[in-house]
Amino acid sequence: MVQGGLSETTRRCGNRNCICHRDPAQRHGPHLYLTYRSEGKSRALYVPHEHAEQARQAQAAWKEFWDVACVLAAENREQLRERMQEQAALAKRRAANG
Repeated sequence: MVQGGLSETTRRCGNRNCICHRDPAQRHGPHLYLTYRSEGKSRALYVPHEHAEQARQAQAAWKEFWDVACVLAAENREQLRERMQEQAALAKRRAANG
């Protein structure tokens, strides 16, 4: 499982005589990158072609985990809201009964 997003980009190389400098459709790639945030900054990790499937599976596992965690967090939030409402109602009844 790996947190982050996957993106594919094309690039121009450093050779000014290469066709990629004259024709954007001829750029090199696509190259796969894992993007993530670390220490408040966006980062990108190049994923070599031979590791692309492994990176895709790891990122898919993160997405599945995140989806499940969001459902669980929503359920926990609802339970917390209900408990707070019950406690507020109980406190109100106690105050009314003196």
